[in-house]
Amino acid sequence: MKMNDKTSNILYYSGLILLAIGAFGLTFAAFFAIIGLPVFVIGVILVLVSLKKTWKQRLIPIGIFIVAIIAFWPIWRGINTVGPEVFLIPENYRGRVNIIYKEGSGIKLEKTKEGLVYEIPNDGILILDKEQKYGFIDHKYYLVNQSGERTELPKMDVRDFNEEWTLEKNPNEPPRDKLGVFHWGRTGSMGKMIDENGEVSNEDDLYTFSEFYVSTYNDLTEKFNFKYERKFDSIRDNKIEKSKINTVPNNGYK
Repeated sequence: MKMNDKTSNILYYSGLILLAIGAFGLTFAAFFAIIGLPVFVIGVILVLVSLKKTWKQRLIPIGIFIVAIIAFWPIWRGINTVGPEVFLIPENYRGRVNIIYKEGSGIKLEKTKEGLVYEIPNDGILILDKEQKYGFIDHKYYLVNQSGERTELPKMDVRDFNEEWTLEKNPNEPPRDKLGVFHWGRTGSMGKMIDENGEVSNEDDLYTFSEFYVSTYNDLTEKFNFKYERKFDSIRDNKIEKSKINTVPNNGYK
């Protein structure tokens, strides 16, 4: 059965629409690429099977969309990248690190040639007078000794380690006693939304945060357990309560 012009046009223009939607999902809405990619593939198929169109008519728009996606991706990623940011951690610190973003409290950061430099205090809790930004991250983490010498820490992923419940075993599992940064890029928000009188808290009680752990894989659960987390939360909450406006710039290590 031969395809008529009407059917071919329906397939062709439907395919172009799906190509446009899929391309949008793979660029501006790149976080939803899992949806945009299938839509784009379906659009390619519909355009290709519109047999009444010439190969030139079918391949040129597909090529244009693919080139546009490839060309736009690094631009879009650059616009939506948070950083560069450098985290300087006392060399003997181990455990959880919290960066608290609470306008009107804490210190102000100024950009350096490295980007924003975060000097983590000995308690692992840094309160900043700035708004948190979200996006792709460009972070580097260093242990710093008293002389200012840096040792870069690797960014590590708990999914690289094999456990009883791991479905696909990693043949290149990292050493479990290797020191690194875990849960990097984790963000959240905290604060009492409803006070004891049942009223909505004002904005001074709310804040956002990012966090990571300086640890080995073994210590994540064996040492930094619920008891540790509860103590850390208490220290953090007390520090936030006592925080005052501080506008002294923090330029990082020289």
